[in-house]
Amino acid sequence: AMGRFPTHSRRDVVPLLQAMGHFRGMSPCWWSVRSCEEGKMFDGCLSKDVVTWTAVVNGYVKVGDVKVARQLFDEMPERNSVSWSAMINGYVQVGLFKEGLDLFNEMLGCGFEANHSSVVGALSACGFLGALDQGRWIHAYVDRKGMELDGVLGTALVDMYAKCGCIELAYRVFEQMPVRDVFAFTSLISGMANHGESARAIALLSRMEREGVKPNEITFICVLNACSRMGLVKEGLRVFESMTVVHGIKPSVQHYGCLVDLLGGAGMLEQAKKVVAEMPMEPDSYVLGALLNACRVHGNVELGSEMVEGLTERGLDRSGVHVLLSNIYASVNQWGYVENVRKRMEDKQVKKDPGCSLIEVDGVACEFVAGNKLVTEEFESLLLGIDKHLRSYWIDDYITCGS
Repeated sequence: AMGRFPTHSRRDVVPLLQAMGHFRGMSPCWWSVRSCEEGKMFDGCLSKDVVTWTAVVNGYVKVGDVKVARQLFDEMPERNSVSWSAMINGYVQVGLFKEGLDLFNEMLGCGFEANHSSVVGALSACGFLGALDQGRWIHAYVDRKGMELDGVLGTALVDMYAKCGCIELAYRVFEQMPVRDVFAFTSLISGMANHGESARAIALLSRMEREGVKPNEITFICVLNACSRMGLVKEGLRVFESMTVVHGIKPSVQHYGCLVDLLGGAGMLEQAKKVVAEMPMEPDSYVLGALLNACRVHGNVELGSEMVEGLTERGLDRSGVHVLLSNIYASVNQWGYVENVRKRMEDKQVKKDPGCSLIEVDGVACEFVAGNKLVTEEFESLLLGIDKHLRSYWIDDYITCGS
């Protein structure tokens, strides 16, 4: 159909480009602008204004091709807040959180005001990066601009604070929301479960049900995770049963993984193994990895070796699996087997994934990867920033203790 338009107006092109973004699972020829013949539609467009450019960028963003989207974004002769938010959210959607946050800051530096969409994207990036200072600044920006705390923005703030470990701030925003939906509840439950507030997370599920908010699949994953962290086997089994019997939610492989983690963490390895054997679907690396980790914790070498064989048969014997097996042998002082596992990794050219850490210095998220080398100027700048923050915390603690 696109080939029928030898020349195109903005009125023709924009709806087509917007529609192209919905064909994510189809051939790239349905949405590609330059690599396919149909892409000449944009090149032949008579009116390439900011709306048309943004539609093209958004089309690439929706199919995850942020590299081409960014190239087009940089070529735009004119941008507006919608253009910026499309590119920012494109980065966030594919997990390039630092790039998304950097672009958000660049947008503000260029004199553009953040809209609802770009703020939500930036808050999501802050949560994944642990960039609390930047997240709090964005929260202040939201208040200063008088932006409405609707379900999406409120949930983004709750999620950001929860991921950064500021559970009380997350709870405060949660209580301020005029309407709290399943996503807001689930974000707070997840944060509580991940930061040592498992009892509150479980209690929040009860409140959710009392307020008539129906939990979804992700909610139960978070609650089961909370039960696992506290070792509440009976409560976890009750929650798992209520998910199917009361709420009619069919357990997924992730739910079974949580159940295996719950039982395995409590030392109930045979029961956990039975769950794996009776699952209605093939166990994935998370399920088998949870059981393998339980074997490491409780020193069950035989079952651990059996799990590794199962992972190998499924082609899931990645570096983390071998490292876990090596740790199992080490926990019972079987150093010969440890050496065999390491040698097998070398023979298969399986490399351990490098460790990665992120720290926030002066509102900027900086990434460290094991084995990576920084130039002297970058290293000194980071050290000075860290030193400044440590000194400020020490002074605050000193004043607090002395007052």
